[in-house]
Amino acid sequence: MDSAEVTRSIIHRCGMHADRVLGAAGIAMTYGLVWLMTIIGQKNALTFGSVLGDLLYAIARRMRAKVRHNLGLAFGDSISQTDADAVARDVLRNFGRNWAELFFVGGPRRGDALESIAIEGREHLEQALARGRGVIAVSAHLGNYPLVGTRLAREGYHFVMVVRDLPTGYGSIIYRKSRGLICLPSLATTPERQFFKEALRLLRDNGILGLIADENKRRGGIFVDFFGRPASTAPGPAALALRTGASLVPMFIVRNPDQTTQRLIIDQEIAWTRSNDDEQDMRAITAQYTQAIERHIRQNLAQWMWTNWRWRTQPAGQLPEAKLRKKKRMQSLKRWLQGRGQR
Repeated sequence: MDSAEVTRSIIHRCGMHADRVLGAAGIAMTYGLVWLMTIIGQKNALTFGSVLGDLLYAIARRMRAKVRHNLGLAFGDSISQTDADAVARDVLRNFGRNWAELFFVGGPRRGDALESIAIEGREHLEQALARGRGVIAVSAHLGNYPLVGTRLAREGYHFVMVVRDLPTGYGSIIYRKSRGLICLPSLATTPERQFFKEALRLLRDNGILGLIADENKRRGGIFVDFFGRPASTAPGPAALALRTGASLVPMFIVRNPDQTTQRLIIDQEIAWTRSNDDEQDMRAITAQYTQAIERHIRQNLAQWMWTNWRWRTQPAGQLPEAKLRKKKRMQSLKRWLQGRGQR
């Protein structure tokens, strides 16, 4: 083994050790926050989250600007600066509430929070399951969306949420532990072969596969209308439906005006028929569930995370104005780091 291989081996081992240390620290912090939210109770936890959101609004200028920027792309001149600021503040308040609530749900009193989530449209899910080919639950980053799976699993449904683990090792460790704390059955997208094997098995067993379908798809997306603009959208739900015959059922969770109770809204199954053109079928189905997502966002504007560069990828390439430019000092730092890496 030459010196370069020895160096790489040492770096790899150090990285693994650092991941374990950081992962343990993150898990310890997670348990601490679960304990704190449990002690103060659900309502106080939500109040704490709201205050955290106000703090984010005050200090996280880029995050606040991203929300306003995306609102401008979606609504143009029809939304005033004052209204955009108000929505941005509420978006960050809901962000704080949702995180505080997840820590509360991770504790022994999770039943208090889950029982406060009413299920509307359960008959639509039952009708879809009666077909016996499984259900693809299409959802979005709307409300406290991880609780869709937790709530349905509590009702006895065989629900599994598709998740992407974080790129860092320690982040994945914390993320997996957090999913376990809130009792969210999940299936990671990697390794890909294992993912598809498990997903197809779940649908064959007439289970429910949860998929989030509201993010910008940089590669392999299908362009459909979203708030009047072409948006590169993940075709996964449509592709799985075409392959398996599973029912496509949009479902979303939203917080009620009292800021404590919530509703899990289950829409009617998306109706589609197969033609001789699978590509056209996939586009039509993708457009339908994207329309459902947009409709629910419009009804609950401040409960969607407006921080995703949803319109960044366009048919002609990247759309520069769909993303805020970073400050020059950040660009200089990035160039400096890249230069160091090439030495």
